[in-house]
Amino acid sequence: MATQDVFNPDSFALTTLTAALLEVPHLPSMLGDDGLFNYQGINLLTVEVEKQGSTLALVQTSQRGSKGATLARDPRSVRTFKVGHLQVNDAIRADEVQGVRMFGTESQTTPLDYKINQVMASGMRSIDFTLEWQRMGAIKGQILDADGTVLIDCFTEFGVSQNVLDFELDQTTTDVRLKCDTAVNMIEDELGGLPYTSIVAYCGRTFWQSLITHKSVKETYLNQAMASQLQGKTTAALDFGGVLWKKYRGAVNGTQMVGTNDCYLVPQGVPDLLIGRFGPGDWADTVNTIGLPGYARGYVMDNNKGVDIEVQSNPLHLNTRPRSVIKGTV
Repeated sequence: MATQDVFNPDSFALTTLTAALLEVPHLPSMLGDDGLFNYQGINLLTVEVEKQGSTLALVQTSQRGSKGATLARDPRSVRTFKVGHLQVNDAIRADEVQGVRMFGTESQTTPLDYKINQVMASGMRSIDFTLEWQRMGAIKGQILDADGTVLIDCFTEFGVSQNVLDFELDQTTTDVRLKCDTAVNMIEDELGGLPYTSIVAYCGRTFWQSLITHKSVKETYLNQAMASQLQGKTTAALDFGGVLWKKYRGAVNGTQMVGTNDCYLVPQGVPDLLIGRFGPGDWADTVNTIGLPGYARGYVMDNNKGVDIEVQSNPLHLNTRPRSVIKGTV
């Protein structure tokens, strides 16, 4: 394994460590993997969202040559949102790696730069998990901080309330396919003339179990599950009623990110529905540059005693049409 001169200041340059950071595999994340969010880097610390209604109205017939109908103009409004700042700090002292055998080897000692990359990866895993938490918050309509403080309430910002549909899965007589059609209609009503490509639903544990065991759904799920098993795959997804249903796996401190009795139906392919932006780092050499998903930097301690490590990301996640995401309940 090639090593670098870790006590050369250039070894801790922004570009050197950030490049290494971006090569670190991120934790699996369903929302990130599904590509729901339109991500871009920006060179500002704020994002402006302009909203203008697009109400359609019938035009009354009139006599030729006479004055026609005058249509009301939809009001425009601009809202400004600040990008956040996620930062993890750590430190590696020289004695931590002095004489320490490298994992998986019999005698090779641990290079300091190898340990640095380990610490960076650990910090970025926490940030990446936080990004998934914020993505889920945007889908649910409220982006929360780690302590539960509301960072952005999309319903309040856009002056709307949440769309909720009871799927009545606790009743055997429920026509679940009809419920799915109702949900699709609700989404289409909220989108108006905006196009979408598909609808995916992220389900909590009890909702998922109630769905796949419901009398009107069970046979469809079993057929799809058996087909997947024949291909050597496991399945936690169901294509039913014009919706791709998925069991969401993810928890914070033992609390499921999707409520156990809930699901969230999200239209895909809608322009600028779910947006993600990354602002620049808070260092002098990143001012007015296009933001990256993550940054890393190291600083040599006094008297070369070790290295201080900083990993950061500056994200904003937003749902610009929160009523188009339907919250389903059991």
